[in-house]
Parts: sequence; C-alpha cells; structure tokens
Amino acid sequence: MTTPAGPEQTPVTVTADDAHLDELDRLADRLRAAGMEVEQVLEPVGVITGSAPPGWESLADLDGVAAVEPGRTVRLPPPDAPQ
Repeated sequence: MTTPAGPEQTPVTVTADDAHLDELDRLADRLRAAGMEVEQVLEPVGVITGSAPPGWESLADLDGVAAVEPGRTVRLPPPDAPQ
C-alpha cells in the first residue's frame, strides 16, 4: 500500500537504463531503499513512478537508473471550453 506524497515528498518518474529493463523489480527495491515511495512499476516502458524526499536527484546515481524527473501535472481544458 502506498501513501500520497507528503509536503516534503516530490513526485518523480524514474526511467531504467536499457541494461536493467528486465530487472525493474530489483531496481524498484533499490529505489525504496534510497527513500523513494514506489507507486507503480511500468514494465512495458521501463518506468517507475512514485515520490521521493528532498535530494531525490541523487536517485539518478543508482545502478540501473537512466534518468529521474520530477512529476508534472498537465491539465487540459474541457472540450467545450472557449478557445
């Protein structure tokens, strides 16, 4: 069970490097050990999402991580909104 990101947590998206695509569960375990709250492991695309404490940028130094990006919220207007 995961909990929503607290005020000190930053939503993050972690992309696995090509050499570790078959080991996403182990990579998720390393991310948890580093303080990340893992929410989803998206095996087909090699991505792990969740939230991490301040200093989340250091997750990029873990073996198997290609990139770490802060989560983004995209909001689209309703289809009937004026342009």
